[in-house]
Amino acid sequence: MSPQVRQAAYVSTARGCGFATLGIVMTMLGLAYDPVTALKLGGGSYLLTALILILKAWRAPGQPFRSTEVWMILDEHQRPHGDIAQWAIARARAEAFYRFAYLSTSVAMLLLSLALLWRLVGLA
Repeated sequence: MSPQVRQAAYVSTARGCGFATLGIVMTMLGLAYDPVTALKLGGGSYLLTALILILKAWRAPGQPFRSTEVWMILDEHQRPHGDIAQWAIARARAEAFYRFAYLSTSVAMLLLSLALLWRLVGLA
């Protein structure tokens, strides 16, 4: 798999996760008057994001490569030949989905831990 295919998959996935993060952070800011609830909501939302990314990774091999954003991002000369394109793009997308699911789960655990700590310290 070429580095261009892997990079295109990461860019595509990062863009989608960035929009999800924007929505989660704005919702948490809307609940700034209740920090524990905001942290719990953020943690749960990031867990849901991770679950969706894992499901997308499982479905990646079955999606036709020509209908993916990765294929559209790549220039003509960067695109793999038809023989291996399905395998390379599906693998790159699944790898990116799993990587961002891991990051999303890490953020979720941090937020949920902060909510628990906030509650135990008695600040809530």
